[in-house]
Amino acid sequence: MGMGEVQLPKVALICNERFPIHSTSTNQVIKNAQALHAVGLPIDLIIPWQQQEVFDQNYHLKQEIYKYYNIPNGLGIKVLKTLPANKIRWEKFSNAIAGLIYAKYKEYDLIYTRNKFTALLALLTRMSFIFETYRLLGDDFPVVMRLLARFSKKSRLKGIILHSKLAEKSFLRSGFPPEKLTTIHNGFDLRDISPVLSRKEARALLRLDSTKPLIVYAGNMQKNKSVDSLIDLAARTPEYGFMLVGGTSKDLNQLKKYAAEKRVENVSFLGHKPVSKVSMYLYAADILIMPMVSKPLEGGKTVLPFKTFLYLAVGRPILAPQQDDLSEILKDRENAILVPPDDIEQATLAVREIIGDKELQQKLSTNALRDSKEMTWEKRAGKIIQWIRGL
Repeated sequence: MGMGEVQLPKVALICNERFPIHSTSTNQVIKNAQALHAVGLPIDLIIPWQQQEVFDQNYHLKQEIYKYYNIPNGLGIKVLKTLPANKIRWEKFSNAIAGLIYAKYKEYDLIYTRNKFTALLALLTRMSFIFETYRLLGDDFPVVMRLLARFSKKSRLKGIILHSKLAEKSFLRSGFPPEKLTTIHNGFDLRDISPVLSRKEARALLRLDSTKPLIVYAGNMQKNKSVDSLIDLAARTPEYGFMLVGGTSKDLNQLKKYAAEKRVENVSFLGHKPVSKVSMYLYAADILIMPMVSKPLEGGKTVLPFKTFLYLAVGRPILAPQQDDLSEILKDRENAILVPPDDIEQATLAVREIIGDKELQQKLSTNALRDSKEMTWEKRAGKIIQWIRGL
């Protein structure tokens, strides 16, 4: 540590979720924690006991987490043997309480959490903490958030990390002090896009047609993601192939049923793939796409999708709706093509334009790769540490 440099606090990152599990929130927590650890922040991830451990003494949770989320061994993970995590979700409360008690007993300097209940308990018990969220909570709970904003000015809330400027504006409208807010976008893990593959190489590995244009979506498939809109788009462009990577069996069955009702036959449903394998499908694409609708953002469940950063990092043309959150990262006709949401005619024209214009493809790909270089998890972790020093 250099002269005059602020010593970094010992941080307890409390997460009251099931692990490992296919969810954006746990993926973000693990990638963020690993990156903070890698750049030198003394940090431990504190999680609840998992049901698998209760019934299988040979189950090694930490190793399963490292493997599932494709991170190296080394991140400190503290498993609290309170109520085991399961579908009832009681761990959201038991681990929050146990985690704060553990952090106080082990003399951590700072609590870091994405969980609202943990943050509220830390606020009430006057523990120093950082809250992180992607949600527009000021819009979702205006009365409660205005009350918490007044309370926060005299509390030991050190600050709030937002995943988008859109979310930051929501907190500002609630009256939170600007000096306690910072927007730090998410990132991508270089391990998750390795090895780098050409389109031809990826298709050969996946045994795909090397000539037919392919539009790929990777991510969750819940109803609120409006993935069915991609089936509508596929119906209008039968000359192209669409590949949907991800989703639970329940979600996929609903989408397959919808495709059958619409008599759409040019969509492949591949289901969940390991984190380390998803990039192979992205590299095979001519276009990486997001649902071209406003519903996911308006519903407040999807704000600046996690996949945005991974899409940029593989260097393929991106097609996305022109919305305030995505526009913080994606620039129309620079590193992506953005079209008005809920306009399937414009989306159809955009797909055909990208497929038919090799120069445009090259421009979008080159700029996406250029912009992604500043969006790794390690770069993000460096920004967080710089911000913490400033606190």
